[in-house]
Amino acid sequence: MNPISLSPNFARILLLSTALIVSISTAIAGGRSGERNLMDDYLQSKTSVNSSASSAFSQQSTLINNNALVFNRGATSVDNDDFDKKFSLAKTLTNIRNTSNATTNSSNAQLLNSLLKTLNVDSKTNGFVKMDLQKRAQEASLSGLVDNMSPTAIFNRFDLSSSSGQHCGEYRVIYHKNNGGRFFLIFEAQYPNPELKKGKAGCFAVADFWKEIGSMSKTDALVQLEKFFYQGLEHKGVQLPAAINFAHYTHGTGQVRSNAFINSPWQLREFKTDINTKGEAVFVADSVKSNPLAELFAKEGSLDSDSLKDLRVDFIRDFSGYVDNLLAPEKRATNPSSSDIINGFGLENDNQYNEFQSDSSASDNTANAKNTNLKTIINNKLAALNLSGYNAKMIMNRAEAMSCGGCHQNSNGAEIAPNVKWPPSKFFVHVDERGNLSPALTKQFLPARAALLADYWQKTVDKTVEKWRFAEVDFSSAYNDFGGLHNALNYPNIYAFAALKADGSITAWGDSKYGGSGAPDGNGYTKIYSNEYAFAALKADGSITAWGDSRYGGSGAPYGNDYTKIYSTEFAFAALKADGSITAWGASDWGGTGAPSDNGYTKIYSTGFAFAALKADGSITAWGSDWGGSGAPDGNGYTKIYSNNAAFAIVKADGSITAWGSSEYGGSGAPSDNGYTKIYSNRFAFAALKADGSITAWGDSKYGGTGAPSDNGYTKIYSTAFAFAALKADGSITAWGDSKYGGTGAPSDNGYTKIYSTLGGFAAVKADGSITAWGDSGTGGTGAPDGNGYTKIYSTWEGFAAVKADGSITAWGGLGSAPDGNGYTKIYSNGMNFVAVKADGSLTEWGWDYGGTTPTSNATSD
Repeated sequence: MNPISLSPNFARILLLSTALIVSISTAIAGGRSGERNLMDDYLQSKTSVNSSASSAFSQQSTLINNNALVFNRGATSVDNDDFDKKFSLAKTLTNIRNTSNATTNSSNAQLLNSLLKTLNVDSKTNGFVKMDLQKRAQEASLSGLVDNMSPTAIFNRFDLSSSSGQHCGEYRVIYHKNNGGRFFLIFEAQYPNPELKKGKAGCFAVADFWKEIGSMSKTDALVQLEKFFYQGLEHKGVQLPAAINFAHYTHGTGQVRSNAFINSPWQLREFKTDINTKGEAVFVADSVKSNPLAELFAKEGSLDSDSLKDLRVDFIRDFSGYVDNLLAPEKRATNPSSSDIINGFGLENDNQYNEFQSDSSASDNTANAKNTNLKTIINNKLAALNLSGYNAKMIMNRAEAMSCGGCHQNSNGAEIAPNVKWPPSKFFVHVDERGNLSPALTKQFLPARAALLADYWQKTVDKTVEKWRFAEVDFSSAYNDFGGLHNALNYPNIYAFAALKADGSITAWGDSKYGGSGAPDGNGYTKIYSNEYAFAALKADGSITAWGDSRYGGSGAPYGNDYTKIYSTEFAFAALKADGSITAWGASDWGGTGAPSDNGYTKIYSTGFAFAALKADGSITAWGSDWGGSGAPDGNGYTKIYSNNAAFAIVKADGSITAWGSSEYGGSGAPSDNGYTKIYSNRFAFAALKADGSITAWGDSKYGGTGAPSDNGYTKIYSTAFAFAALKADGSITAWGDSKYGGTGAPSDNGYTKIYSTLGGFAAVKADGSITAWGDSGTGGTGAPDGNGYTKIYSTWEGFAAVKADGSITAWGGLGSAPDGNGYTKIYSNGMNFVAVKADGSLTEWGWDYGGTTPTSNATSD
């Protein structure tokens, strides 16, 4: 087929307004993406919206101000100045440049100019077809836009999430020119699935984030939205990446669109991020989706080129499938509602038919097309479905509704089904410079998206969300997951439990002096942290509530919000803000006072008695007891801090180690060479591992500070409070330290895959699920079960509990017998108790009785 050159004045099918968010159900802003998505799934499965599932989202009177769907300037309680600051165009462009991996630096102005320059090009080729473009000289010559555009609105397009779970929809920021003519930019980031292995259920954390945003004040919502779009954040244990990222707008993902009326006519274009031959991040023009040439809808003319004739033949051949897409609502249900019709169809044409601009000219009304072949195809489809009262013009109006012009042409009451009219827009846009939303959005598109979000959340929560979310670090995870208890970010509570329900409310039980009572009322909490005597809970807005022993952090939590994470020593807490500032509270001798007053810190570490905070440049500030609270090294370049009960040890990029704190615990005596990759600890000593698997230990000689093996090939080190055990790649084990507490007695065979520990005992598991234990008999060093098939081991101070694939549990050590039966999915522990959880959220506890009642239900309050 030969290239064709087509006049920019010829009629075209155009995109639905601009991606200023409207699109019907599954469109990429006005045109469907061609992949099945969650709106398809939702409309396929529903016969009517379940009011109990969607009432929180579907009240039309609240939609305009519902942060879960749209955050628009000018809405009630929106601080426009704060919106301008948090979502400036400069900030968005900077994020795109900084995530581009471009080899040549460029400025925000250069990046934006790369987009504007494409508006002054007179042609571009789609595959083998050259298509003429209108040169938009006035818009191409715009200058100063980086500082002369303001954010208009933010839209949640979770409904565009891939049905297969490949991505979690689009998240859009719209900007408008402040003066001198109407010009919009729409940044439509396609969001990656943060838990891709779970399929579409992996998008739950994204949906849940927006659901919670919907219940916040405008001020609090804006804070969280800024994190979601620019920094990324952790939501209920799932890391959500920043939405604004070069990769989220490039080929095969999202897009950026312009919508302009400085030149005439009003025109939409589409762009992708790319790297040019100079190594700079740029925008390049791309075809406008669901925007085929209007000539393809016209009758063949005597002046048509052979290329256009051939392209029209191909389009007619494929049009039958496109009509099926346009008739999707009627194919899904016998009598679809008007809402299901308006939100449930698309064109989804192949990209080879699309061009690179979309105009809003009156002559572009493809519903008046004269190609009788297309009308015949439509009429045959209508007859096959036995659709009484339908005609070809209605279906052509649907095709037109996929276009910029059609969205507005059809605002004049165009019928798309008997007694169903296309909803009105707001003069070429669906959100204007003041943030006003069109009737099409408020009456049709937003309610449908709201219902889908509620439906997805309700159907997915029971399959995805843990019925209980216990404190971030329980005793078992502290001992077994961090290379030593003291390397965990929190010290586990000794005698109490606290757990979050799905609605963010908290239930606590156990010894009341340790936080077993006094948990806060209300919901909206996202994480619980602990020290040995108290708990501290964090809300989505970054506010903190603490309870437990008032001397040790159970009171005195900071006011305000924007805290992102909480760390602890044995008796104090330290909370980190988004700006890297720190607030501490609790026992002053354990780090509850003395936190640094500056900011820029990225992480906090702790011994039992002191904190040490690390900055991005690798410099360190410590406070608390002299056992680690003083003596931190000067300089920078440090990458990670490790700790035991009374000393710190840090590794530099070259693998050299510096230690400080109590000399008896390893605050001195660190190795002088380099090449170390990780440090492990028990209560009294350190053991550092090199890349070749060799080990150097220092600290209290009675408890593992000496006696490390002299060979190499070790891959990981585990510890009780008083001994170490190192594992090789072949699964063989070498132990050293206090012989009573696991320093001797390790098994002599190999094939072990992981080692678990209590205060004084080890238990190693093989690939076949068989277990060998050694160490103190009172803390699980003897009594391990016979047989195999165990998949994981949990621990307290005094005992172990091993679970099989069928959810049955065997316990040994000092805490008595495990519950009978099976079906348990996870076990949590404090210092002296286990709690086993079943899939239905029921709990069974055993161990020491320190008061309080274990909850029997995980039901949330209405």
